[in-house]
Amino acid sequence: MENNMDSHEHCHRSFPSWIVQGLGGLLILFVALLIVQKGYDLRTVIKNQKPANTISVSGEGKVTATPDLATVTIGVLSQGTTAVDVKNQNNDKVSKVIAYIKAQGIDAKDIATSEFSFYPQQDYGNVIVPGKASVPTIVGYQGNQTVTVKVHGVDKDQTILEKILDGAVNNGANEINGVNLSIENPDALQQQAQQNAIDNAKQKAAALAKTAGLNLGKVVSVSETGVPNTFAPMPYALNSAMSAGGVAKSIAPDVQTGSQEIDETMTVVFEVK
Repeated sequence: MENNMDSHEHCHRSFPSWIVQGLGGLLILFVALLIVQKGYDLRTVIKNQKPANTISVSGEGKVTATPDLATVTIGVLSQGTTAVDVKNQNNDKVSKVIAYIKAQGIDAKDIATSEFSFYPQQDYGNVIVPGKASVPTIVGYQGNQTVTVKVHGVDKDQTILEKILDGAVNNGANEINGVNLSIENPDALQQQAQQNAIDNAKQKAAALAKTAGLNLGKVVSVSETGVPNTFAPMPYALNSAMSAGGVAKSIAPDVQTGSQEIDETMTVVFEVK
């Protein structure tokens, strides 16, 4: 037992603390040098990847397309002396209008209630208390519900759109707030406009490099400049009209879808030699 303890103490004394501390310090220094070397190597790689000489050119791209989606806003306004009467009137008319729209082949997912309001109509001049403000009297109620309808494929045929505009009024709607024409899926067109802008930038860069006596190299970076001019809805103003006999006149306009444009500006950086 004593021999083992002596041997253990001998081994412990053979590694003084200053040696252990020195080895630890050398290890830390080695790791630090390794990190610095790796960072230097990374900076060198990045530096070598970036061309020494570049030019930056902006290009413009444009795509023209025919609107294919019409969004119609149809309203029903009802008035009456009791809240129950107005609610029932409004519900009946809206249900009839929606049933007609669905009968034209419009899917339920393309019909949505976009606004609903219901409030009393007050008269402030009927009851006057001396020395006090007028006390309002409820003289009736008013209810209003707005339905938004999407009609697809109007670039090819506007028959369904015209039927909805006329039929909605004939079935109880008394507010047609207008028709907005737009592009249903503009993403592919926007990408095409971006590609056109990049091609335009390449043409400009090639001409500029030739004028300067340089050779145009590879594209270094591409970025979108400013806010793209996306397809904005094109409104058609409509007013619902009733004949003297209370029968709705035709309000469907001759819808000309025309064309809309999307513009893109892209900035492209090229290497030159």
